[in-house]
Amino acid sequence: MKWLVLALGGLTVAAAPSPAAAQAVWECTIGQRVIDARGKPGVIVSAHGDECLIKYDGGQTQGWTPWQALHGATAAKSAVPPPAAPRVAPPGSAGPPPGDGPAAVAILRPAVSNRLVYHADPRGHVLLTATTNGAPVRFLVDTGASLVTLTPNDARAIGIRHSELVFDQVVQTANGPVRAAPVLLREVRIGDLAIEKVQGAVIDNLGQSVLGMSFLGRLKGFEMRDRVLTIDW
Repeated sequence: MKWLVLALGGLTVAAAPSPAAAQAVWECTIGQRVIDARGKPGVIVSAHGDECLIKYDGGQTQGWTPWQALHGATAAKSAVPPPAAPRVAPPGSAGPPPGDGPAAVAILRPAVSNRLVYHADPRGHVLLTATTNGAPVRFLVDTGASLVTLTPNDARAIGIRHSELVFDQVVQTANGPVRAAPVLLREVRIGDLAIEKVQGAVIDNLGQSVLGMSFLGRLKGFEMRDRVLTIDW
């Protein structure tokens, strides 16, 4: 029987980065380039307490890392070409040589990011409805859960028959180990945000479906601060 642990965590061994390529990190600042303890570069895309969610370069899997184990990456300075020599109009000409004149102005605008915002209930829980395999499911958002998990009733509502499930895994929850059946969700959609082929599980005796990191970890970024969940994609 396979074991799958829902709670995220692990031991990180810090390695001293090169002084020329790194600087100290004092908090999780979204958008900051960093290097983790293994020397892997990436960008902080979300924060939760002292944990930073890192999106690694090259499309590698995102992961949570304590900010104490990170160092800021210093981008290499690009060479700036010397200014071109001014062109002088020939004697008797009516104006400057062709091609001279005011330089074109390039307007740089920040990239537009799609965003969803949810407020926690009085207990501090964020609940939202996500269309899953075409049917609405009420989820509890849990960044400590590694998978999207479904109650048997919610699984049945989205077209997953209980008789087709194989409960060959055991997951660790706050109430102890429970049996789980792995499933692959065709699509999980919140508003205009849709993610396909999301790993999930159906858990016996689960009272509330949970939106975990198999969905959240594929976002551009998310942050829980002051009882407000912000999702970017």
